[in-house]
Amino acid sequence: MKWTEVKIITTEEASDAISEMLTSIGAGGVAVEDPNDIRREVANLESLDYIDEKLIKNLSDDIIIKAYFPGAINKLELKQLITEKLEFISRFLNVGKGFESFTEIDEEDWSTAWKKYYKPFNITEKIVIKPTWEDYSPKEEEIVIQMDPGMAFGTGTHETTQMCAQLLEKYIKQDDTVVDAGCGTGILSIIAAKLGAKSITAFDIDEVAVKVTNENSALNNASDKIKTYTGDIGSLYKYIDASGQKADIIIANIIANVIISISGKIAEHIRQGGYFITSGIINERADDVKKAYSDLGFKLEETLNMGEWTAMVFKCQSSL
Repeated sequence: MKWTEVKIITTEEASDAISEMLTSIGAGGVAVEDPNDIRREVANLESLDYIDEKLIKNLSDDIIIKAYFPGAINKLELKQLITEKLEFISRFLNVGKGFESFTEIDEEDWSTAWKKYYKPFNITEKIVIKPTWEDYSPKEEEIVIQMDPGMAFGTGTHETTQMCAQLLEKYIKQDDTVVDAGCGTGILSIIAAKLGAKSITAFDIDEVAVKVTNENSALNNASDKIKTYTGDIGSLYKYIDASGQKADIIIANIIANVIISISGKIAEHIRQGGYFITSGIINERADDVKKAYSDLGFKLEETLNMGEWTAMVFKCQSSL
């Protein structure tokens, strides 16, 4: 089967948003080539026997995103759609150079090539993310989570996911009830399960993401704790609090606009004293998110920053 490869050159801050956009308009797979992954690997000197300094100096700052669209497509229409979507994202993030090219490619060539960019890494001091095809010998007290990203969004390498993982590790308690809003690959749900959560409800509007979350949950023996559904937060009452139960922790690693728009629903589904952990917020929108939740009576407990991104922890002062 032939696929059309769309190549986009962008920035680190916009790479996640663009990857998600490409999936939403029909890409059957998205691969991200990020030179910062190599730089991070170099920083972990224990993992390298030899460092080619010339190679590191010659690394570009550009992120290359390759998306794969199946079958015969109208390339002109697809380019116009992608250009419109990039223009919208550029209102909030620096999208860089943008659309670069189309290439026709065989399925076999793209379906495994992206794996070479995804290696085991520490998402926190305690938690290691390991792709299923890699070997890894854990150190004492490390928690190893196996991931197969497949076609879904979120491998844990991005700052927003790392901050959410760090905050989960800090705030979660044994037997907590957790909601993962916009679960992607299920990485945060699985982390919550490994850290002792009693039950996790994970949902995403993308049915591929929910499928991958289920597969990754099974890989990590967490299926008994993680229940999923395809949809948005409006359907959450059917799964989490139909009997009056509310979540101890809600996680949402999305984007600022969505985080603000669902603030009322978050307040409905979280117990008094519970925590809302959220990221995907560009630094310029942090005050907007803070105001939206402060207006609902949430208390800002903690803020983290990595690069262009902000993560926040809000404590629910009074449940609706």
